[in-house]
Amino acid sequence: MTVLVGDIGGTRARFALYNQGRAQLVREFPTADFDGAGATAVVARALEVLGVRDVAAICFAVAGPVIDGRTSMTNVNLTFDEREISKELGTPVAVINDLVALGHGFNSDAARAGKEIGGAGAIRGDDTRAIVCAGTGLGMAILPSRAIGRVVVPSEGGHARVTAVDAYERELIDAAEQELDVRGITWEHFLSGPGLVNLYRAVAALWGTKAELLGPNQISKRGIAISDPVCHRTLETFCAFLGTVCGAMALTAHAFGGIYVGGTVISALAPMLEDGRFRRRFVDIGIQAEILQSVPTVMFSDDSLGLYGAAEYATLAFSSIE
Repeated sequence: MTVLVGDIGGTRARFALYNQGRAQLVREFPTADFDGAGATAVVARALEVLGVRDVAAICFAVAGPVIDGRTSMTNVNLTFDEREISKELGTPVAVINDLVALGHGFNSDAARAGKEIGGAGAIRGDDTRAIVCAGTGLGMAILPSRAIGRVVVPSEGGHARVTAVDAYERELIDAAEQELDVRGITWEHFLSGPGLVNLYRAVAALWGTKAELLGPNQISKRGIAISDPVCHRTLETFCAFLGTVCGAMALTAHAFGGIYVGGTVISALAPMLEDGRFRRRFVDIGIQAEILQSVPTVMFSDDSLGLYGAAEYATLAFSSIE
């Protein structure tokens, strides 16, 4: 069975043909190329560049909440409705959240986990786990214990309000609220590509320094090189906030089998995550610190995992198709 799969994020859209669980062709576009386009136009473009006319099924993993097979993307003007696409093309279609696709990828191939951070040990794949992924946005998902099957529970925890642990972080939140003119700063406001810029500007405001017009990559490079103290402090704060949200996710979901952290922003900040600040904050949650010390945190960077997971989902969802 040949399946068209897509991993469509806020910055880039990747498409592939999968047959029997193996990728045959992969193509990538800026997601902005499809801004405002209809879903069937996106499918047509993907099939054109992949050089095929017909596929047995389609599965798109999309950065946004999916409710009853339909989603409007969070960071770009695109809407997908699996029933409408299927009716127009005459092909079975599944639309799932991009973190759900990642979860199915991990469930199907635990060897893709990545690099352990913090010394707690390897991911325990039979226990409940969770994913926190920072890119253009902040995505989350829960992988329940294998005892209840190969399922993935989506989460919009990235849009929950930031939790501050001290006066410095409360002042950062206040500064960001004024800068962005919003009443509540969410985790995604800080823990994402655009969020890194928001956080940098908030740190600069607290330091009484004029913020430069820097993008996420510039902030990351300057901060890691310690060539700019404000950028370096921004990255330290990012890692601390990431540790807080991952620790909270582990407790909330009872995800004691492990936490996967990844995404383009995480990959860029890998040296900062490994210096201990992230892990210390992950563990430092009051009376539950002892439990969290035994929960592994693992950084993943497999670029193909979303596509692979979408293909695995399609195989399960459309198993009756020849």
